[in-house]
Amino acid sequence: MSSPSPDTLHTMSHPDHHNYQPITTKITIGEDTYTIDTSDQSIKIIRRSARWKKGTRSKRDSTSPDSAQSDSVSPDHSKSSSSSPDHSKSSSSSPDHSKSSSSSPDPVCRIFCHSPDSPDMVACPPLTTSAQDLPSPDSPQACKEASNKLTAVISSLREDGIEPDVLISNLEYIGEVLGVLAAKSDHDDLDDELSELKNEAVPDDVRKWLASTFAKPEQISKKSDEHPTLRSVANAIRTGIFIEKIYSRMSTSQLMVIPPEVEAYLKKTDDWNFDLFNFAKSTNGSPLKFMGYHLMQEYGCFNKYKIPPSTLETLLGHLEIGYHSNGNPYHNNLHATDVLQTCHWIISQTGLKDWLSDLEIFALLFSAIIHDYDHSGTTNNFHIQSNSKMAILYNDRSVLENHHVAAFFSTMIDNECNILNNMSKAEFREFRSLMIEMVLHTDMSMHFSQLKYMKGLIQTAVNGGSLDKTKVLCLILHSCDVSHPTKKWELHNEWTARCMEEFFRQGDMEQELGLDFSPLCDRQTTVVPQSQIGFIDFIVSPIFDVCGDMICLVLDQKEDQATKPWEKILGDNKDLWQIKAKSGETGFEVSDAVNDVKPPRVASAKPAIEENGVAENGNTNGNSEETAKQEPDPQNPESLDRRHLIKQIGPITIDSLPPDKPTQHKDVVGEVPSSVLSRPGSPVTWNFGVKESITVAPPRPQSASLLSPPERRRAPISVDHKLRKHALDF
Repeated sequence: MSSPSPDTLHTMSHPDHHNYQPITTKITIGEDTYTIDTSDQSIKIIRRSARWKKGTRSKRDSTSPDSAQSDSVSPDHSKSSSSSPDHSKSSSSSPDHSKSSSSSPDPVCRIFCHSPDSPDMVACPPLTTSAQDLPSPDSPQACKEASNKLTAVISSLREDGIEPDVLISNLEYIGEVLGVLAAKSDHDDLDDELSELKNEAVPDDVRKWLASTFAKPEQISKKSDEHPTLRSVANAIRTGIFIEKIYSRMSTSQLMVIPPEVEAYLKKTDDWNFDLFNFAKSTNGSPLKFMGYHLMQEYGCFNKYKIPPSTLETLLGHLEIGYHSNGNPYHNNLHATDVLQTCHWIISQTGLKDWLSDLEIFALLFSAIIHDYDHSGTTNNFHIQSNSKMAILYNDRSVLENHHVAAFFSTMIDNECNILNNMSKAEFREFRSLMIEMVLHTDMSMHFSQLKYMKGLIQTAVNGGSLDKTKVLCLILHSCDVSHPTKKWELHNEWTARCMEEFFRQGDMEQELGLDFSPLCDRQTTVVPQSQIGFIDFIVSPIFDVCGDMICLVLDQKEDQATKPWEKILGDNKDLWQIKAKSGETGFEVSDAVNDVKPPRVASAKPAIEENGVAENGNTNGNSEETAKQEPDPQNPESLDRRHLIKQIGPITIDSLPPDKPTQHKDVVGEVPSSVLSRPGSPVTWNFGVKESITVAPPRPQSASLLSPPERRRAPISVDHKLRKHALDF
């Protein structure tokens, strides 16, 4: 052939040339383009590759001639085939082959490629156009299937030919497999390019800039990891054990005191139907603090990540106040506690905690704690429709979810209760990345796409693929976030009442602003039983089915072996709602949200600098929103605002004794030295006018023995001549 490309195959005349119609077809597979040209009654298959590098040759091609003949895209084989005139002539003029081909009863155009070098072909699986029983392109079995198909294509081209539809169908599947392999090779190529940055010719600052700007952090850390020596590993383990013992002794003495009645409830956290509302009453408004503290201690997070217990206690107290700041009946500290306890149940009672790493468990539990932190009590759609500051800040994308994560990190830093201080940089990056990913996936607008993705991921894993742990964690948190219909009726009914009260509050706000009612927010038209039936059928039940399948897959369990307490409870709750709907009920029972106890104030971990005994921030817990403004009491000097005074750290002491009686001016005027030229009293009582200050002689002392006589006073130039004359007379 005339084409200089090494990917051009040899050609031959079509045997059925009387009924033959020219066909030109282009097939793009990844970065490669295959052109099938039959315009001159011969078959040409040409591959154009954007990634072709001249002079490159695989070891397989250079060492195995048989493998080169079986590979239709081998550069050496193609080159030899296209550049050999004898071979081309024999291929196109072989009478035996023309007879055997022309005798074929199939009138459909077929594609041929004959190679006399390999007359004996190995039996290959038949080629089909059906994609039904084919493994997924990203599964391990796909490579083997694609290899078999490619071998069968080459075999068919050399023997009886292939129908164009069959060839295209098989090449498309092979292309999908090659696309997956190409993506993996691109990642490997990037790793190889990063390794080139270690060349001594590249300066350190340039190498660091290139790696940090044009590569992902995980790739940099992957390349920077070095294989440690056995001695360094032993020393690290010995040092870690020593530090662990010291820290465990220190932290044990600083643990938070948990009241006995609260401790009794915390022993029941392994119960699916945990009595949350009575537990919240026993904590005096701090259910999240006690539950979070208890689970962090149970999973050993204090020792593993060197978290000071007092710092965690302070942080949980601030988070509790933030949850309660907007007075939400549903999205408050009780809801966060419920989601946290449900996450604990799923990973502990099913056995998933043995599949997850310590950092993944820590990130999951703390994501449950903060997943609705500082919730506004309205939906994302309300923020977008009302053009709120939050919607503008986050560009209408997962507005509340972005705010929850950002507000948590801001609270932790501003109040100097950073529990992540002792993490390594790699651990902190992974923790933050996991938390952001999990909390953002609690956005209800992502529910159906997340569900569809997880179904496909589970199907891929069944066929031999692997599960993405991050996606599994996202599914667990999202399932727990909507889990209240899976709890017993007393709990579910109370949560429903709280949720509907919050929805109706938003509906009232939308009516005042002139906005359209959001779904389920119009208290006049919403039918609560029907809404809960739909919520169970289309949201809760499907996601817990997928969650159950995921648990069975990870733990390699059968359906009848898995622990799924939610299945029966979901059916029972749905039946009760259907009874209410049939009886004509449309509303709901009033919730107990008005009796929720307000969280107590938190003693700030930040040391306050005082000014004359008054704190610099004016409050005791470091949060100005928690301290009510009080009017100063003139009778109580300690209540006065003295921040305008000079900063004085510590009390002011006066060594001298106070006078026996109040001091008056007349009592001390006799003690004034004779050298003082001012008249008695203060300058305010002197009562000098403009003219008098010029015409009247200034006060002089009784005796002039200590001073020389004063000069004559002269008037300023600015006064008139008459006044000057009077002034100069004395």
